[in-house]
Amino acid sequence: MRALLVHNPTAGGGRAAGLLPAIAERLRSGGVQTDQHASRSLEDARRAACEAAGTVETVVAVGGDGTVGACAAGLADAGPGAGAALGVVPAGGGNDAARALGVPFGDPLAAAELLPRLRPRPADLARVGERCYLAVSGAGFDSEVNRIANQRLWWAGAHLRYLGAAVAQLVIGRPAGFQVRLDGQEQQLAAWMVAVANCPSYGGGMRIAPAASLDDGHLDVVVIGAVGKLTCLDLLRKVFSGRHVEHPAVSVHRARRVELAADRPLAVYADGEPAGSLPATFEALPAAITVLAADGAPGFPPG
Repeated sequence: MRALLVHNPTAGGGRAAGLLPAIAERLRSGGVQTDQHASRSLEDARRAACEAAGTVETVVAVGGDGTVGACAAGLADAGPGAGAALGVVPAGGGNDAARALGVPFGDPLAAAELLPRLRPRPADLARVGERCYLAVSGAGFDSEVNRIANQRLWWAGAHLRYLGAAVAQLVIGRPAGFQVRLDGQEQQLAAWMVAVANCPSYGGGMRIAPAASLDDGHLDVVVIGAVGKLTCLDLLRKVFSGRHVEHPAVSVHRARRVELAADRPLAVYADGEPAGSLPATFEALPAAITVLAADGAPGFPPG
């Protein structure tokens, strides 16, 4: 197997760059010949993945979920005839794409050692505007949490960073009025947030859409309604187990196309990165890429 390692030198505070020689050695031990590309931006990572898709068997994203999503988008740009699969060696903060694929999300070297033994599977992507993403996008409370976590609490570990940002946003935030159109069916609602998920988790293991699947051709749309702040805090506590969806103020819908607007300006984040603002349209891209995933990976639930 020949692979291109697309790595973000700044991921994990420089962790990806420091581990790259050991990652490459683990892959070589598993019979993988590697080339390397240090990405200068997400767009650069996307372009590198697209250009390599016809010359290697695997493009390995070494970094966080932003790098993974960019490489996934590049492989989708190359089209199904290019043949390269997406592999993930997690070296960022949240590493939720790795979780979905059943890859050791807290151990890049273990992930690199496992990668040659993973099997290729077709997987969906999602798109918001011109931006493709693999894991989760959304607007409202969660997008503000992403902004605070990445701009102000970047120095903290994933759990602490996102939990601290969530508590901070809960103090100053308030619900918004959303207009949601799901495959043409419109509804008006008041909510803290609307998440549009292709994978089960984001924010370092927050299982916002526990039943989301990478191979069902749909997006899971999770709405957390306009509950009081103490109830919202309790739902945040439950989101790590996925039990928040049991609350009557939380609704989950499935759609191929989601059109979302709000009564005030709200940012959109996708795979933990800025992706414009509302109004926005989200679409499922069925079987857009091939990924390397473990048997029993959470992103491919049975049935």
